[in-house]
Amino acid sequence: MTGADVARLDSLPPPVRRYLRFAVPANAPPIRTVHLRHDGFFRQHPKQRWFAIQGEQYFTLDPPGFVWRGRIRMLPFLWIDARDSLISGQGRMVVKFNSIFTMANVRGPEVDQGAQARWLAEMVWFPPAFAGERIQWEPIDDRSARATLLGEALPVSLVMEFDDQDRAVRVRGQRYRTVAGGKTVLTPWSGSCTDYSNFSGMQIPSCVEVTWDFEPEPFTYARFHVTELEYNPPSRSLADSPTTPRAAAG
Repeated sequence: MTGADVARLDSLPPPVRRYLRFAVPANAPPIRTVHLRHDGFFRQHPKQRWFAIQGEQYFTLDPPGFVWRGRIRMLPFLWIDARDSLISGQGRMVVKFNSIFTMANVRGPEVDQGAQARWLAEMVWFPPAFAGERIQWEPIDDRSARATLLGEALPVSLVMEFDDQDRAVRVRGQRYRTVAGGKTVLTPWSGSCTDYSNFSGMQIPSCVEVTWDFEPEPFTYARFHVTELEYNPPSRSLADSPTTPRAAAG
């Protein structure tokens, strides 16, 4: 963390301070960018079977941004490529069948909100961002606090929950979801974090599950496992990140 981030620790809610002391080693260098690879499983509907997915993601911390590209294998010669991004406060989602036929290409305020919520939730992979000036914290209780991303088009807030070992274990809030007819609705949404591992000195959850918190039956649609994580990789802009995940290409 930077000197300014360390100085800000005393102003953070107690569970956030404890989490940072757990997750970030002393004298950790500043993080500007992050490169991550994952595998896992994905499905679009509760009755759909799980499909294998591999993905690659680049993050920037200031300004908040990312480009994620994933490939879902349907059959040996059938796949779906997806690209989700947040660049300069604007989100965009592009989905293609067999890398050629466009199935979706969406942007707008609701997509911006969803991308910003995703960046906030995925701070657990670069925990020094919890102390950054872009995040405003509101205490809730001894095991949770609300984080709000500042300076973007829509106010985006998520609640972070911590366990008795000071680990971030769940993030929850609301995110726009597309329903029948192309309409978008704010829907309760959450992510759970497990299997903490040491990546470059940081204590990071290597497994996450992402869920639409429907009533009465929540729907988990993504299960990711981090396979590689690198801080401050060789310089590369978000716009220049790879077209498809290297591990999933073919």
